[in-house]
Amino acid sequence: MQVLCFDIGGTNIKYGVVEDGKIIYKDSFPTNYKQGHQDVTQRLLMYAKKVKKEYPNIKGVGISCAGSIDYDKGIMITPPYSIPEFGDWNFKELFKKELDLDLVADNDVNSFAACECKMGAGMKYKTYLVMTVGTGIGGAIVVNNQVWRGNNYNAGEIGRMLINGIRWEDMASITALVKAAKLRGLDVKDGKEVFDLYDQGNPVASIVISEFYQNLGRGIANLVYIFNPEAIIIGGGISARVGFGKEVNAYSDYFLVEGFQDTLDIIPAKFQNDGGMLGAYCNFIDKYGEDK
Repeated sequence: MQVLCFDIGGTNIKYGVVEDGKIIYKDSFPTNYKQGHQDVTQRLLMYAKKVKKEYPNIKGVGISCAGSIDYDKGIMITPPYSIPEFGDWNFKELFKKELDLDLVADNDVNSFAACECKMGAGMKYKTYLVMTVGTGIGGAIVVNNQVWRGNNYNAGEIGRMLINGIRWEDMASITALVKAAKLRGLDVKDGKEVFDLYDQGNPVASIVISEFYQNLGRGIANLVYIFNPEAIIIGGGISARVGFGKEVNAYSDYFLVEGFQDTLDIIPAKFQNDGGMLGAYCNFIDKYGEDK
C-alpha cells in the first residue's frame, strides 16, 4: 500500500511516497514558516496534489510534525514553542476535503519513535526512550512497544524539563552547544565544527564539549531515575558520531548512584533523515492496516 508522508520541520518539509516500508519517492521544500500559517498550508496541499497525480494509488496520508498533536483527531493542539506560526492545523479535515484521503498525524519525535520501534534500533527492546538532540531536544516514551502519548498528547516533552531553573534544551541542545562555543570565542557555525575542533585537541572546544556532555548527562540521569528504561535511543545528526553513545553514557553514569549505573543502553537511532516520514507511514499502517 502506498502512503503519502510528510515530515514537517522548522527548516524544511520532507515528503514522499512510502510503500511496504520503503520510500519509493521523496523530495523536500523550505518551510518558510514566517510567511504564515496559510502559506504553509497552501504549499502542503500543492505538493500533495502533485504527488497524488503521479502516484494515483496512494491510499492515505501520514504526517509527522513538530508540536502537540491530537493523534486520534489529527489536529494540532499547540504549535512548537519556537514556531507559533504553525497554528491550529486540522490535518484530518484538510486532507479529507482536498484529496479525499484518510490521515494520521503525530508529533515528530513520536513518529520517529514509531519508526525505530517497528523497524529500527528499538526492535530488541520493550520499554525505552527515544530522544532527538538538535535545534532543541525532543522525546518520546515507548512502553511495551507502544508510544505512550500522555493524558493530552504531550508526553515526552523532555526538552522542557527544568534543570537549575533552565530548560534542558536551552543548555544541552546543539543550538546551546554552538552558542556556548561562540561565547568562548570559537568561530563556528554548527555542532560538527565544534566537535571537529574538539577532536583536533582545541582546549577551548574541549571545555565547551565537556560542559555540553555534563548538561546532557544530568538530564539523562533524571530520565533514568524516573523511567528506568532498557535503552535511550538518540537521533539527530550528532548521534551519528562514532563513540557518541559511550561518551554520553559515561557522563550520565557520573550523575547516577550505584544501582542505576550501567543499567541501560544509550545508542544511536537507525534512521535519521527519513525517520519522520517512515514513522508517519508506520502510524498510518497501525491505524488503518495494510489492506486499506
